[in-house]
Amino acid sequence: MAATAPAADSLSTASGRPSGDAERAPPHMAALVLARGGSKGIPLKNIKLLAGVPLIGWVLRAAVDSGVFQSIWVSTDHDEIEKVAKQFGAQVHRRSSEVSKDSSTSMDAIVEFLQYHDEVDIVGNIQATSPCLHPADLIRVAKMIREDGFDSVFSVVRRHQFRWSEIKKRSV
Repeated sequence: MAATAPAADSLSTASGRPSGDAERAPPHMAALVLARGGSKGIPLKNIKLLAGVPLIGWVLRAAVDSGVFQSIWVSTDHDEIEKVAKQFGAQVHRRSSEVSKDSSTSMDAIVEFLQYHDEVDIVGNIQATSPCLHPADLIRVAKMIREDGFDSVFSVVRRHQFRWSEIKKRSV
């Protein structure tokens, strides 16, 4: 897991709210799972079953079980994905066709979501295609943002590749 250095003014950078006011409610942290219906590689991959559970269901369970989010959202443009999201306790943001294109970025969808949900101070952008995500990981990330003063946190995977390849024997 990688993280940026703590901001000088701590939580106010992450949330836009001053951190010194003890009477204020904590910043609203929302889990946001982006799940477009128009996947080209595997159509509707986000709701394909994996060990009997829709792919998106695994991360929604982790978000719910972590207990760190004030709201859990799925941003989608597809009715079936919306149905599955609601079955797992998520609220649904129906994204516009403008941010549902093949050329649309995750940032485009997040910005649109925030334009409609001004109650949200912190977004936890969770990848729908991460079925091994554990609630403990989300708890650790929330602590880094809320208590340790990090303004952003993201996970990475180290990929090891062989640096050699097979050489076929030549006939002499």
